[in-house]
Amino acid sequence: MPRLVTCVLSFKQAYSMDDESNRCPPLQNDDNGLTAQHPPDAAPEAHFDRYIHLVSQVFNVPIAFISLFDENSQWLKSSVGMEGREISREFSFCIHALEHGYMEVSDTLESDLFKRHRAVISYPYIRFYAGVVLRDSNRKAIGTLCLSDTQPRALNEVERSWLLAFGNIVEEQINIKTQILEMRHQASRINQRDARTGLPDETLLGETLDNLVQLAETESYHLVVLHLRINNLDEISRLHGRKYRNAILKCLADRLIAPDIGILTAGNIDIDRFGAVVSIYSLRDLFGVIKPIINKLNAPIDLDGHTVRPKIDVGVSVSPSDGINPDDLLERARTALKAPKTYENIHVFTHRTEESALRRHEVEQRLEAALSGNKLQQHYQPLVSADGSGVVGFEALARWQDNKLGAISPGEFVPIAEKNARLSRLLTDWSLELVCQKAFHWPLKLSDPSLKIGVNIPANQFYQPNFVEQVLRTLGEHNLAPQRLTLELTEESLLTDIDRAISTMDKLRNSGISLALDDFGTGYSSLNYLKRLPVDVLKIDKSFIDDLPHDEKAINLVSGIIRIAHGLGLTVVAEGVEYQTQQTLLEKLGCDVLQGYLFSRPVDADKALNFLEAWSQGSHPAAM
Repeated sequence: MPRLVTCVLSFKQAYSMDDESNRCPPLQNDDNGLTAQHPPDAAPEAHFDRYIHLVSQVFNVPIAFISLFDENSQWLKSSVGMEGREISREFSFCIHALEHGYMEVSDTLESDLFKRHRAVISYPYIRFYAGVVLRDSNRKAIGTLCLSDTQPRALNEVERSWLLAFGNIVEEQINIKTQILEMRHQASRINQRDARTGLPDETLLGETLDNLVQLAETESYHLVVLHLRINNLDEISRLHGRKYRNAILKCLADRLIAPDIGILTAGNIDIDRFGAVVSIYSLRDLFGVIKPIINKLNAPIDLDGHTVRPKIDVGVSVSPSDGINPDDLLERARTALKAPKTYENIHVFTHRTEESALRRHEVEQRLEAALSGNKLQQHYQPLVSADGSGVVGFEALARWQDNKLGAISPGEFVPIAEKNARLSRLLTDWSLELVCQKAFHWPLKLSDPSLKIGVNIPANQFYQPNFVEQVLRTLGEHNLAPQRLTLELTEESLLTDIDRAISTMDKLRNSGISLALDDFGTGYSSLNYLKRLPVDVLKIDKSFIDDLPHDEKAINLVSGIIRIAHGLGLTVVAEGVEYQTQQTLLEKLGCDVLQGYLFSRPVDADKALNFLEAWSQGSHPAAM
């Protein structure tokens, strides 16, 4: 008997080929692909089409779709292998999955429940079905993500876990879209807007902030609430009158909502005060995000030939550090203005936030001098073939020991550099230069196999018009073959302009340079773009390796990643390997290359060379 993964309720209606009432009606379309009564969230969207095409390719099925339900119908939001947009709930295959979270039927013709279903005995002739239920923010079932095939089949545990993961992604995107629509609806309430500026008043700003806090908690980033005070507004009124004062307020409001300033929402909270909200992923980015806003607001304003310079201070509170209640956050940003300013008219509410932001600012200020003065070092961590037969390369990792700040980890200074165009370029130039110098002297003798040297590159460099030429020029200056170099970049960092990045990556690969996708599995972008990205190597993040070999789910996930990568022709590197048992398992699973403390920590060039010499002589050195 085929496997039916879930407990399904009995049919309330028998399906019969001879009963005209049981025949599935044709899918309904209007000129827009939807009838006028379709639910708003069922409208087609390009990024859901990309998801469903990826699902179809990953599982190699001819039919896959995202569907949503209303009271009477099932709507196909996005589909592969299905025509039309609407199916009556009465004739829906997915309706039986809604109450169970997940349903899988390996062979519908051997299922008493489904063997006479219209979708089984006629188009689209479904023999296999797997569906995961999608729920709204209140956990109410609203639709399904489904796979179907015209041949019987069954998913294994790894494939089932991937389908559930895809379902979580789609569900999250639908719910975020719903929340954004609700926020836009609230923001459109014109009776809660300031007549002079058109901005929301403090009440509406607080309601919008409440929704933004909920989104920030879901997406794990910080919200920064700004209380902006115009210190010289009274002076402007005295000198130029109320007309000028209102013109200044309108100009500042327009600057706040300009697309390039990055503010999520803004509002009027008093005659001389604005509120605004921005997002950051790290507290260290606080001053780097706020300062450009202040600079833009303080820029001169020309009014009828008169140049007026606003003078603005800002009070800052941060969610969740300073609370998650909108009223608390707005009040604490206001209270911060009473404290001494910390940095260029910025007043931060908490010491913890202030210290972190100041640290980030100081690191940024000292990093340029350290790069220009060659104060950073490069350490190297070996990459070893999974069977232990040889060293296939090294990854170069930057290290920084500052005279004042002490040891500063790459996890701290690299993200800071990536957000500063000049620092990003300096760090890239320094890394490539040093890698090419060292790589030229490895391998030890001509008879040894070539070693690849990997270097991490900030993704914003892939958007620079002359980046390819810069890399090739550096290789040429050191007589290093392009085939010796691997450029590593993280999956999350590619989201800014994926098409432009791919164009640059194609040029690099055509020149012989290898590309590696680092930290695989820590974000969603890899699942969306892995098939498109012209990469050669996929590096599984350490967080997946840590639970090996004792966690069965971790084993299944890593095994699935390896199979998918090999199916795309990629070499797989496991990061963070620390134990012999992990090496044994990863070799068994088919992983190609290992990297981690089991072999060596990142060490300076001399120690890396000693490691290579010992290994080439057949003596596997103890982990350094």
